[in-house]
Amino acid sequence: MSAAPNPVSIADENARLSALLRESRERFLASFAGVSEEDSQRSPAEGSWSVLDCVEHLVAAETLMLKRLQNERKPRVTEAPNRERIFLERMGSRAKKVQTPETGQPTGRFPSLAAARTQFENVRAATIRFADENKEDLRATELIHPHPLVGVVSSCEMLIIIAKHAERHAAQIEEIRTTLATQAKAGGAA
Repeated sequence: MSAAPNPVSIADENARLSALLRESRERFLASFAGVSEEDSQRSPAEGSWSVLDCVEHLVAAETLMLKRLQNERKPRVTEAPNRERIFLERMGSRAKKVQTPETGQPTGRFPSLAAARTQFENVRAATIRFADENKEDLRATELIHPHPLVGVVSSCEMLIIIAKHAERHAAQIEEIRTTLATQAKAGGAA
């Protein structure tokens, strides 16, 4: 595949991307539903992220990626590789751990999980609106992804990455919750 003109209608492609973004939004929100403010700040081990850290990271990363989509797109050469399938299949996986760039590191941007959730909902709504309102072939434009390991991506690939990134961190939050629950049981069994 390449960045050749998209054989699918722009409206159909936008609907597919919007659906992917909506599905990952729901999965991400469900991953920390019912977590108390106190528990959201607990990390399972020294140097590990808490649930709140994960949500903060996702908000920071998605805000930056959306800003780049809105402001930094340029025409893509027809011969550019298409990595949509790779991103769809692998981006949500936690099999390979990756160090986030400094701009995505949790720094205590939010006073609470509720505040972080609200900001996630706001940025995801803006991302979905971008996909819904887009009138051009997103395979025909490109931009630089903020993570240096990813490099240049098509605008379509960036939206896939945004959706799958949320799924990746939903899985991380589920791992955190499981570990904290196991630790609590072990501590209570003594």
